[in-house]
Amino acid sequence: MATSLCSALVLAALLQAPPPPTPSGDSLLALRARLARDSTDGRAWLRLGRLYLQLAEDAHGPPHRALEDSAAVRALLDSSDDALARAGQLLAPSGSTPDGDSARVLRVGAWSARSRLAWDEKGINVGPQEWGPVPLDLKVPPVLEELGENLLRACPMWGVLFTASEADSYAAWYMRFSRGLRTDVLIVPLAAWRSDSLLRARVAADLKFAHRRDPDAAIGELVKRRPVCVSMAFERPPEPRPRIGWATRPLVWVAGPHLQEDRVPPRDFVFAALRLALDNHDAWAPPALALYARAARATPPLCEALKTFRLTNEIPSCRR
Repeated sequence: MATSLCSALVLAALLQAPPPPTPSGDSLLALRARLARDSTDGRAWLRLGRLYLQLAEDAHGPPHRALEDSAAVRALLDSSDDALARAGQLLAPSGSTPDGDSARVLRVGAWSARSRLAWDEKGINVGPQEWGPVPLDLKVPPVLEELGENLLRACPMWGVLFTASEADSYAAWYMRFSRGLRTDVLIVPLAAWRSDSLLRARVAADLKFAHRRDPDAAIGELVKRRPVCVSMAFERPPEPRPRIGWATRPLVWVAGPHLQEDRVPPRDFVFAALRLALDNHDAWAPPALALYARAARATPPLCEALKTFRLTNEIPSCRR
């Protein structure tokens, strides 16, 4: 697709901006030179894809270049998707490897970034018909599929789910948009909520609550309109002033209206993929285990379900 002169100029500005911290030898120029010497270097493609993804993320911060020219950011995301797809093919051509799985998960992140860009431009009701379609070959490891499903099941109807990290953010997004689970739930990384003023303004306008410049104060307004869920990948939920009365549910903290509805009993959550991931030393098992361990401390009845899948030895609070 041709890029307009304006897009090209903004893209150049993004590429010339101070880069995020990267390991030695991982600058954009160094990675391109490395791939010019060896186009089969899967790890270089992985690092290049991650770098493009970070540059696209940086465009959402002040002065919000993503809004100046979304075509430039889409070009970065196109480049990220291409690099990560190549990395996945090279690093895990016939199965699962840590680097190959990371490339596939980060590719989901690049598509998640496309949806966020569309929300910034046109509002949160814009779906894959505007920024997709979602590729049929997108994939995350089973442990993240399970994590995403568990988080979405834990959130009340019409909830807004705030996520913490690549693991829970991309897992929930994948199950929502690639698998079609819980289409009523809005998934927002908390870091994006705090850094992207345009995203907060769009959510406030579309959900019809008072817009606040302070990100955490805006959460206080949001809970007046919708159930809000906070992933237990965080150590604790955000605490704006006035404070929010967070309640604990399995895997999430919740606040807002209709909290007595749609409760999933702790025994109904499934952790089979985590058990297999731990046995196979899956690179994405530790963040899932950390979230579930925090959830078990907050909701001890979860230990019954974790015991079913032989996980209590890995979770200290369930051994008491």
